[in-house]
Amino acid sequence: MKAYWYDNLPGDQREPHDSGREVSIDQLSRVGVLYYRYPDLEQVDALATERSYKNRDVITVSPGVMGDVYESKVKSFFAEHMHEDEEIRYIRDGKGYFDVRNEGDEWVRILLEKDDLIILPAGIYHRFTTDESNFIVAMRLFKEEPKWTPLNRGPDVDVNPYRQEYVHKTLKLYLVRRLKRMDAFKVEDLGYHGVAADAPPNGSDGAAKQPEQTTSPGRARHELKVELPSSCDPPGPNNPPKQLVWIIFGATGHIGRSLTSCALRHNDLVVAVGQTHVNPPASMQNWHPNCLGTLCDVRTRSSVEAVITKAIAHFGHIDLIANCSGTAIIGACEDQDEHEIRNQIETNFMGTLNILQLSLPYFREQAHGRYLIFSSTTGALGVPGLGPYCASKYAVEGLIEALLYEVDAFNIKATLVEPGLVRRDDPDQPEREKIVGTGLPLYGHFLIKPASEPYSNPTSPAQHYKRMVQWLGDRQPTSVVKSAELVWQLGHCSFPPLRLLLGSFAVESIRDRLRCVIEEGEDWRELNWPSEESPGAGDEKEEKEEKEELDRDEEADDDVKVETTNS
Repeated sequence: MKAYWYDNLPGDQREPHDSGREVSIDQLSRVGVLYYRYPDLEQVDALATERSYKNRDVITVSPGVMGDVYESKVKSFFAEHMHEDEEIRYIRDGKGYFDVRNEGDEWVRILLEKDDLIILPAGIYHRFTTDESNFIVAMRLFKEEPKWTPLNRGPDVDVNPYRQEYVHKTLKLYLVRRLKRMDAFKVEDLGYHGVAADAPPNGSDGAAKQPEQTTSPGRARHELKVELPSSCDPPGPNNPPKQLVWIIFGATGHIGRSLTSCALRHNDLVVAVGQTHVNPPASMQNWHPNCLGTLCDVRTRSSVEAVITKAIAHFGHIDLIANCSGTAIIGACEDQDEHEIRNQIETNFMGTLNILQLSLPYFREQAHGRYLIFSSTTGALGVPGLGPYCASKYAVEGLIEALLYEVDAFNIKATLVEPGLVRRDDPDQPEREKIVGTGLPLYGHFLIKPASEPYSNPTSPAQHYKRMVQWLGDRQPTSVVKSAELVWQLGHCSFPPLRLLLGSFAVESIRDRLRCVIEEGEDWRELNWPSEESPGAGDEKEEKEEKEELDRDEEADDDVKVETTNS
């Protein structure tokens, strides 16, 4: 037996489709699939008796036995389906592939050969195919009356009681146990309470009782449906998501951390990148089995290059890069010194440029790639108290918009994500603290520069943004969890937009800004394109008409002269 992640690449279903990433027997057991190797039929009989199996048959799948219907039969076996009873598959001769869905709804391929036996729980989605030898002899065992008829996956089968029981008993129980071992996540995030660490495994008598449901805030937060417009072709039944490899710069910030959690929940692979001057190396370790933690200073090209090299070496390739890293100081433009201004420009703009320039050659070579660059509403409108930060985000906006035209021919996409007033997902953290090495107080995720005397009045426009974040506290209107889900969908959709605005504040403020620009342009347009009502416009029109009439008269005179000469 050999189990591994299915590679999801085009090709005949009977090809190996080996991604090179193995799946252990323990990992199979977590989704209820059990494996045994039994050379003797007596061992199978004992297992069948122990598990109360009553029915069995032997089927030979090959062109020699099935004749002309072989190809159609193999295609039908490969349709994704489930059965309403636990089943045993015992290989008597030949070999074939069983594909099963894991807890992330991704395919795991299991190669079975002679004497291999697997037990599939009721309700698990799976499919079967022969390998390229086109020959297998298998014994099929069911507990109750034979239920050979497959229930092909669809909306009606998703709510089948046996499917629902499997999801609750096996998948959610496994996820809860895994989350309990991870400090970065909370069990309540699944809306799942009261599950003991020693809860009975799937198949035992105690497991028949479904886990207690709840309407906790965590459950509501994660079960709330948010989806990109259909014009984007977001991930779903018509666009099944594939497992992608992410690099997320700024993964320790409140948005980056939520995006990392979301991608991992969806079974993607993530390189989570923290900040070398903020996060200790130990804090980036053991986040998740599908996550590689590392550190980087985006201002330094060699540091960014090392992350890209490490990601390719660990996961084999990169599908998309999200840059959530950034720094901001609240303070009047006059009050911020050169170091503080340069640090914002070099982190927010030059850091983005470093990421782009060092990863583009790789994306061009593999002929696909995607960038999700976190900008801000401040990249579309100036905000008093955030002047240098706005300048850095304006620069990022122009950079990405220009880049998109340059790289579209290489099948490389880029989207500017513009969140507005996003809540932190750790409200229990003390509101005020200090970032090591700056001496500046931190409010939310902004550093605050003490105001000089000309700007120290509490009602000064330069203190506008400071007043706003202090007034909002942790009551910002935009959910970081919903935002992360939409950005994850953005990474998997077929037709990403240039800009994604997150939250009503972002939409309203940017729309108002654009309206002001248009109105102002209309107010002053007559300086370059005078209207007919403007002074002097009528005289100008008359002069133009007189000139056109003179030109016509001259052309007529020339025609008369030509005719006279010919006569």
